[in-house]
Amino acid sequence: MSSAIQVLIPVADGFEDMEVVICSDILRRAGCQVTIVALRPGPVTGGRGLCLVPDTTWDELAATEMDVIVLPGGAAGVENLEKHSPLLELLLQRKQQGKLIAAICAAPGLLARQHLLENRHVTAYPGVLDPLSKEYHYESSAVVVDGPLISSRGPGTAMDFALTLVELLLGPEKKRETEIPLQRSSC
Repeated sequence: MSSAIQVLIPVADGFEDMEVVICSDILRRAGCQVTIVALRPGPVTGGRGLCLVPDTTWDELAATEMDVIVLPGGAAGVENLEKHSPLLELLLQRKQQGKLIAAICAAPGLLARQHLLENRHVTAYPGVLDPLSKEYHYESSAVVVDGPLISSRGPGTAMDFALTLVELLLGPEKKRETEIPLQRSSC
């Protein structure tokens, strides 16, 4: 069994291309074991036309304990993910157990509709969440961390989101070590 941090990224047709690619790339650069899982066999097409061959399908997914589930956005992709009952059951179970769930762009909307954001601070793509909701506390920050919930706004914040996950999972030194070779202007 691998001692690497286990990351699960479920994808469905219509996923936000940048969010899946950037998150999986950054987390892999940091040494995480990332598994991109499709809901059905075969390639999955992103909202901008990227054709992705996932690592596995939901039905073939090994019973490995995941350290974090990263839900990418893309309105159509999130809509398709939300139709998958086993994923919704896993998210509810993770919330009840206080395990990490990360969601970006339209994906926090899925969590809101499943009532998984109760009393949490959260962000999302503008218009996805109700900023006046009494169920959760909406923020307009690029990335929001509230206990086991990590959320982010959209494609433009995907790198910050992924690097925040690296820091939470592996520490600030690993984040720095992963970020420096990227040559970001903030380094």
